[in-house]
Amino acid sequence: MRGITLIELLIVIALVLIVSAMGPIFYSRFLLQNAVEDTANQISGSLRKAQTYAMMGKQGSAWSLNYSSNTLTLYKGTNFALRDSSFDEKFDINPNVTISGTDISFAKVTGLPTPSSATITITSGNNSKTLTVNNQGVVSRQ
Repeated sequence: MRGITLIELLIVIALVLIVSAMGPIFYSRFLLQNAVEDTANQISGSLRKAQTYAMMGKQGSAWSLNYSSNTLTLYKGTNFALRDSSFDEKFDINPNVTISGTDISFAKVTGLPTPSSATITITSGNNSKTLTVNNQGVVSRQ
């Protein structure tokens, strides 16, 4: 006899349903992991850029990085409230990502950070990345 039995058809349909039901779960986890990784890349790149600007003495000032309201702001100076916003470089951060950390400033010419070391934690769901800035301004990931 040729063909398939009802049992075989039901088994194939059950397997397809199980796989298709798990797809959105894995996809959403992938999106959260990707958002955390992208945010870590953006922050570490912005920290390096702020340090480079400070060491170059761009606009004759120190440069800093601030995070608030899902926006990462690279700004001229050391005080976010008193900054000249015309020099701001802003980057949107995924709203599903939570960032805990502090403003980090880099001194003009030396590029040394204030505070002397800092830790920035990026989380989303069960995904987490930690960026550490040491007393020389070197950014490392954990």
